[in-house]
Amino acid sequence: MSIRLRLDVEPTSLTLATLDQLKLTLTARNVGMAIVDPELHRARLTVNGTPSKAFANAVGNGRREEKWFALPAGDEVAMTWSTLGERLIFEPGDYALALSLDENAAEPVTVVVAP
Repeated sequence: MSIRLRLDVEPTSLTLATLDQLKLTLTARNVGMAIVDPELHRARLTVNGTPSKAFANAVGNGRREEKWFALPAGDEVAMTWSTLGERLIFEPGDYALALSLDENAAEPVTVVVAP
């Protein structure tokens, strides 16, 4: 499939008390020549190598725009979640967030959480 994934995380430095401010954005760009269903409901987020059930639930449910299922060539679709922070991270530390879909993977993002 000719999909390029991007994971944006803001902010990348927070505290346990500010985890509710964490925002994750998944962006998929169709770099091919035809309309495709990127099957984003199958995207997987790992946190320090462990698959996130909270993300799987979020990406697989809810209302989606038409491009989520039929992405035109050269176009992109994105979705942001702002309620996952406290369901992804539970204690201070450094966290590697990695987004993938089959053989496609976004550049991992490191999030640093202070006490």
